[in-house]
Amino acid sequence: MAELGAWYANNFVFLQRIKQFSMKKDSLDQDFMALIALRNQLVGLNYSDPTYDEVEDAMTDAEDAFNQEYGSYLEAKLQKIHEAHFPGQEVLLPTAYMASGYNESVIEEGSYELPMDEGILVGWETAGQPARRAKLVLVPSPLRFMLFDGEGLQLLWSNEEEDLFHTPQIQDVP
Repeated sequence: MAELGAWYANNFVFLQRIKQFSMKKDSLDQDFMALIALRNQLVGLNYSDPTYDEVEDAMTDAEDAFNQEYGSYLEAKLQKIHEAHFPGQEVLLPTAYMASGYNESVIEEGSYELPMDEGILVGWETAGQPARRAKLVLVPSPLRFMLFDGEGLQLLWSNEEEDLFHTPQIQDVP
């Protein structure tokens, strides 16, 4: 038992960091969902609505806070994605990759449907293939970067497996 106590004492700081990161991952998803709620609220308003400016200011402040809190973490992930698939293209702030609005899926609870023209336009490069135009978009539940190439969405990175980066595949068109 004394050995376990000594191990715990020696690894206390490490264990605390794991706990803090785990809590931060949860708050990253929660904060992104709060940002989506504001964005969806704004999309539902007309410019003439008396609350439009107030909601727009709240959303802008929330985006700034989100980028301040999680920007360096997500930009590091974006940098790896860009280096692998979109070399030479500028990495933007994480909130730039958000859709203008997110519609809750009627098919799968907790999922969202996006218009396929959402995201940041990128030139997707693969070995032996000409560059293709695609969109890179930030999607919730869990937070992840997805690539839409006109054929479908492909996962590039997810907050659930933060160190795993996926290589998108070119869909064969008959």
